[in-house]
Amino acid sequence: MKKLILFILFLLFLSAGYSQAENNLIQPAEKVQSSYYTPSPWDGFFRPMSMQQFDRLVAARGDKSINPKLWVFRPVVEVSAIKLSYDKELKQVSSASFTSMGCGLGYQHYINIDGLPYNNFGFNLLMLYTAIPTETTKSGISLAGTVSALKFLDVGLGFDFDIKQVFGLMGIKYNF
Repeated sequence: MKKLILFILFLLFLSAGYSQAENNLIQPAEKVQSSYYTPSPWDGFFRPMSMQQFDRLVAARGDKSINPKLWVFRPVVEVSAIKLSYDKELKQVSSASFTSMGCGLGYQHYINIDGLPYNNFGFNLLMLYTAIPTETTKSGISLAGTVSALKFLDVGLGFDFDIKQVFGLMGIKYNF
């Protein structure tokens, strides 16, 4: 019954948004042309970093150095390669391979290498779903903070809400 009610509410929400988009009674505001651009670290959030975007954001900041640097927010997708946790009963560290995946928000550092923007390091906040339960862990949600390096490698710590335990994390991440 809950699923049916949620589905109906979702359809009502979509139809209300569609009817507002088709409403011709409200005239759109006039577009004001401005030559002043204020950069934001959120610019191009869902787009891959292109050289044009990198140059535009660096120029808007007024960075005229030979090796410009840029900090921006980007979505992150993570696959955990190794999850290390301490088992209190066995009094030893246990590891699990490729058990969780998830997504989150990253604050990434970009530099210009041979005319291409390169993400050399960054910081990520991730929500992970334990997709493959092991002997010591069951399916559930965990929150992790990681540091990424060399565009794809990720290392950090997390907390599993189901078993109330801190774990170490090494993984592979991709961001836009």
